[in-house]
Amino acid sequence: MGDASGIQSPLSFGGFGALTRHLKRVTAGVSEALDADLLDRNNLAAINAYSPGLSGSWLFQKSMSVPVGANPNNDLINNILATNFGTMRKLGDPVLYPFLQDVVQWGPLAQTMAGMVVNNPLLLPEMLASIGPGPIADWMGHFALLGAYDVLHKVSGPLSAARKTLPMDKEQRFRWNRQLEAWEYGSGSDYRL
Repeated sequence: MGDASGIQSPLSFGGFGALTRHLKRVTAGVSEALDADLLDRNNLAAINAYSPGLSGSWLFQKSMSVPVGANPNNDLINNILATNFGTMRKLGDPVLYPFLQDVVQWGPLAQTMAGMVVNNPLLLPEMLASIGPGPIADWMGHFALLGAYDVLHKVSGPLSAARKTLPMDKEQRFRWNRQLEAWEYGSGSDYRL
């Protein structure tokens, strides 16, 4: 059930843990889709929409794997982990705890990345050489969208409260609810410390 949910974490590969975080959102979306008879592919896909936090997490996985035939520095992965966790420890629980629970948020991630560059400036060129420019460019897009989702979730707060009173048909309400959830969960804003 966990991995089949399609919400597998690239950090821990924990499908069941990721599903439990999203269980309320997914069950509400499925219930609303059934109630409104919105069972076509596009509406069901909106229940498990794109998540820049999840997509951006794949760079972490990529940075800690070695392609066949590659010959990276033997200490690269240990250096990445030590620098990452050392930086997050210095930044405190609001940065460390979400990450340990597979929640990627724009602010804590930006702070961690900046701290890693300050704490171990030689690590960045080594990571770039190991990972390559393509995955880094792809990650930058997800990182930018993570920031956009964070902003959109914050500015949609008043609209979120008013969504039950806005005049909409069932499909419009379903789509609007899924979009608000995508911004909330996609930015990691559903996480509470």
